[in-house]
Amino acid sequence: MRKIVGLLAFVSMALFGDSVKEIQMYSSPTCGCCEEWAKYMHTKGFLVQSHKDDELFMKIKEDFKIAPKYQSCHTGVIEKNGVKYAIEGHVPVDAVEWLLENQPKDVIGVSTPGMPQGSPGMEQGTYEEYPVVLMTQEGGYKVFGIYKGQKKLKSGNVK
Repeated sequence: MRKIVGLLAFVSMALFGDSVKEIQMYSSPTCGCCEEWAKYMHTKGFLVQSHKDDELFMKIKEDFKIAPKYQSCHTGVIEKNGVKYAIEGHVPVDAVEWLLENQPKDVIGVSTPGMPQGSPGMEQGTYEEYPVVLMTQEGGYKVFGIYKGQKKLKSGNVK
C-alpha cells in the first residue's frame, strides 16, 4: 500500500510540478457554461473544484468586492504564495497565468465581464471581441488585453 501511495505522489509531482494550480469555482446551480470553462482550464493544467451554490456564489463576489460591472456567471478563487485572487468569468488561461506569475500588489483578480460569445467556455456561434481586465483593490481596473476567442488581439495598459 505504501508503494502505491508513494507512486501516486511521484506521478502527481511529475504531472503537476511542485504545486497543483487549483481553482475553487463558485457558480449558480443552473449555469452550464461555467462547467465548460472548468473543462477548458483543466485542459490547460488547472484542477478546478466546482461549487454550485447561489449563496456561496454571491458571498465570494462580496468578499472580493467585485464591482457589478466586472461580474460574470462564475467566480474562481486561486491562491499563490498565500495571496488569493478572483478569476471572474470566462477568463483565458494566459491572463490567469500572467496574474500568478506577476502577482501585482494592487490587483484582486482578473475578469472577463459578462459572458462574451467565443470566450473560453462560450464557444457557441459567433465570436466577439471582448476585454479582459485586472480588477484593483480600489474598485478600478486596468485593461489586460482585448481578445477574440482565446486569442489576445491587443495588449492593455499593464506593465
